[in-house]
Amino acid sequence: MASESKSSKTGWGLEDMPFPKGPALVQTRWDLCVGCGACEMACSLFHFGVLDKELSRIRIYRYLLPLPKSVQNVCSQCPAPERECQKACPIQPAVIYYDEKTNHMKVDDDRCLGSSCAMCREACPAKVPILVPPGHDHPLVCDLCERDGQRRPQCVEVCPNNALEFMAPLIPQHLERIHPDKKAELLARRLYPLERDKIQRPPEEIWR
Repeated sequence: MASESKSSKTGWGLEDMPFPKGPALVQTRWDLCVGCGACEMACSLFHFGVLDKELSRIRIYRYLLPLPKSVQNVCSQCPAPERECQKACPIQPAVIYYDEKTNHMKVDDDRCLGSSCAMCREACPAKVPILVPPGHDHPLVCDLCERDGQRRPQCVEVCPNNALEFMAPLIPQHLERIHPDKKAELLARRLYPLERDKIQRPPEEIWR
């Protein structure tokens, strides 16, 4: 039996997982990201019709831990009490806000003060909102690629390593709502438990 075409799929990912109902987010698997940047390209292509990672709402940070490792950074669609970007906006009602109808963050471009303010980015623990002046001098945040009520994150669809998942919040979101630098530090402890000087020394010097 031939595989279903992408347009006829009823779910996301290779496994055709059911699309989540209600609040959802792009869940990142830090351990699986290889830093290929396909998600960034898919995001900018969907929203702006160009391949430009600077216009992507998901960003890949690359580190040496001391071995190479990449970490994704994308909006985790925070619940109201923890929505620091919205609380920090000096304009009322807030320019950046969570839309209860579409279940994702939105930005009122026309009222935004842009990079002269950028308080939403400063307030976000993960520094997720992206401002790209002059053409896009307003926060770019994940909208789950929602169109006409249908949410289908293209970054999830295109990731070749299954390092992104589209799902309802299942784990404490504080694990997502931290800066990639901190994620990389936590990964380093788990993946490379030896201290840097020991990794770079011959085994006979480490264990003697």
